[in-house]
Amino acid sequence: MNPWLVRTILAVLALEAGICVAFLADAWPVLRHQEEALFETVLTATRQDKDFVLDEVQPVRRVRLVRPLEEGGMQPYLHVSVREESAGVLESLPPSPVDWHLLLKHMHEVGCKVAAVEQPMSWEGDDLYHLARLASLDSSLALFEIAILTVDLQRLPKNQPIPEYLRRSAIPLKNVRGELGALVRVNRVIHDPSATVGSHVRFSFRIQESVEEVTPEFVRWDDYLIPSFPLAVAMAQNNIPPDQVTVELGRHIRLGEGPIVPIDDIGQLKMNLIEKPQRAEIPAHLAVLRSEIPQARKVAGANVPRCALFTDASPDNPSPWADPNRLQRIVSSFDVLPHPGAVETHQRLALATELALLALIAVIAALVMGIRSTIRNISFLLLIVVALVLIVNLFMLSHKWTLFAPILATALAGWFLSSRMARYLPPRPQSATAD
Repeated sequence: MNPWLVRTILAVLALEAGICVAFLADAWPVLRHQEEALFETVLTATRQDKDFVLDEVQPVRRVRLVRPLEEGGMQPYLHVSVREESAGVLESLPPSPVDWHLLLKHMHEVGCKVAAVEQPMSWEGDDLYHLARLASLDSSLALFEIAILTVDLQRLPKNQPIPEYLRRSAIPLKNVRGELGALVRVNRVIHDPSATVGSHVRFSFRIQESVEEVTPEFVRWDDYLIPSFPLAVAMAQNNIPPDQVTVELGRHIRLGEGPIVPIDDIGQLKMNLIEKPQRAEIPAHLAVLRSEIPQARKVAGANVPRCALFTDASPDNPSPWADPNRLQRIVSSFDVLPHPGAVETHQRLALATELALLALIAVIAALVMGIRSTIRNISFLLLIVVALVLIVNLFMLSHKWTLFAPILATALAGWFLSSRMARYLPPRPQSATAD
């Protein structure tokens, strides 16, 4: 058989393998995620310890958006603590619906836009007086752009569907990457909340009784992740809805354009907490009095905090943040974490350029066919190394990139075919020997 015909067939077959893998890398999620991971690995190695995140680009896949991380800044909070000494002024302890109505209304008048209440709002009763008290509570919650409330969760043998108010506040499981089997699971609300009105009200969990020895920042209920109270506060502070939160287990929680929160495989924090949060302090027994609103404004200062954080400072607080100062430290520590900066656009090589690169690899594979196996194997190894070095230099010098898998597929197909199709080449001429 004509040797050039054999080499042409080999080059075409190797090129077809590379093109097929290129289409597969775009369409098959598993291979696409591997390509993204390789891109991130190479970019990390060439950026000299400059952290970044990648933005999702849908449906365009020929562009990758890199976001270098910038340091966050501490935000002030108006910290309203419910203490034992508040019992002499409040209607009851824990606070009643009327107490919460006044506390929330007064902090809104101070200028806060977000209300975050650590203690679950759950009361029994169905008489008209009780319903009127709940209506007043709902009216005060409606004053805020976002209100963060809590429930306590547990896991029982019999599963219950996730309530609508929790589903609306939860992170969709489709936004999560990683091994889901180790996540803490729940399926029951211990006490249903009494305030569930309005799309601006978001729910988080205070206590999860499923696995007591861990303190994750989210728990799984069916196909959703329920955020912890501190995480929900951070989402509200940065005005991030739940569907814009993405999770990479073992790495981080990304709050949209907000902080990047480092976590372990089950969602526990992997970070040091700041020691001195920036906050204005006012006890509940003063905040509940209308006459104290001018003093509260003075305490808040000219830069009124966006969030009023209501914490349980009683000695029998059962939450994981029994010390309200620790809760404030967690929330404030989220604020100072890095967040995505300006977008860097990394363009994929033009289709014609990628095709030419694969064709070059296929032609080289065809040309080395027929030589000694040791030299051929070394040649293919060098070919792969040179191609990878070329890709790395593209990343470093021009913000250009291409897929790894098609290059490897073309080279490996060429290597395999060159060893199998060599039999179709004419035999080498034998050197003449003297008689």
